[in-house]
Amino acid sequence: GCTQATAVYVGRNMNPRLIIDRIEFDTVEAYRDERGALASASASSLEQPSDRMDGGFPTVPARLLRVGGTVRVHFKGKRGSMQKEVSVSEEQLRILGEQTEARCPVANMMHASGCEMDLRWMNGSGS
Repeated sequence: GCTQATAVYVGRNMNPRLIIDRIEFDTVEAYRDERGALASASASSLEQPSDRMDGGFPTVPARLLRVGGTVRVHFKGKRGSMQKEVSVSEEQLRILGEQTEARCPVANMMHASGCEMDLRWMNGSGS
């Protein structure tokens, strides 16, 4: 999806280049403010405008508060190499994650809504 396409672009433009094979999201959990999503809605407030100041809509927006989990990045080794494990430093993974989130439209929309993003980027290629 969006994150993988953006991460591939970012990785190819890093120095040294990080060539991404695929990305997997492990144990990602999202927490929402249920006050907005589960607010009482009477049939009359859904069918016609209300005289109330809130127009019949929940007074608290239905939105995600926090998304957290692990992003496992699987890298491609050098061409012609039988190497299964690709060495990528913690610093490179941090930069890849930060730069990807900064360029991803979906992540930016979530940040703009006030959602806290707590994703840990890890090397899924074995090292």
